[in-house]
Amino acid sequence: MGSRPSRRTGRASLEDLRAIPWVFSWTQSRFYLPGWFGVGSAFERLKVEAPDDYAALEGSISESSFLRYVLTNMDGSIVSANEEIMLAYGSLVTDEAVRTRFMELIIAEFHRTREHLGTILHGGGFGSRRPRMARTLQVREAPLKVLHHQQVALLKEWRRLTAAGDTAAAEAMIPDLLISINAIASGLRTTG
Repeated sequence: MGSRPSRRTGRASLEDLRAIPWVFSWTQSRFYLPGWFGVGSAFERLKVEAPDDYAALEGSISESSFLRYVLTNMDGSIVSANEEIMLAYGSLVTDEAVRTRFMELIIAEFHRTREHLGTILHGGGFGSRRPRMARTLQVREAPLKVLHHQQVALLKEWRRLTAAGDTAAAEAMIPDLLISINAIASGLRTTG
């Protein structure tokens, strides 16, 4: 489905896997994880262990176009992520202990990163920092939520059919799954 093969040489190994399906899946499920995960913890640690450096970082935003660019991209990723939709996709993990462990970790980091980015980028909210993107995201959000919840339902049904051994019915769902992937990518205007 992608612009390039998902594997470098075609071998079925983790080492051979490109980043493309990894980033695409995090984007499709509205986590946008590669764009922000770990940043909040790093900022938190900097603030606790080197408060002067944290303050210097805040002060250097207006002076460093590179830093502003990097943090603005992270800010775009964090605002494009959607906690409700993350939890919906998380519900696909049937092992409750695993789901809870990872979703709590991800959601805590999501909040931590969002808070620190707001502070470092001098608050005011994303809408005041990037009003055009904020309006675009707001217009698309309601229809995208419908598509995401439909996709989660399709995935649950496909998994149920696959687990029941109903290969023909599961295969018949593939066009609908592909359409849902395409619809979400089109609505997000990105594949990652």
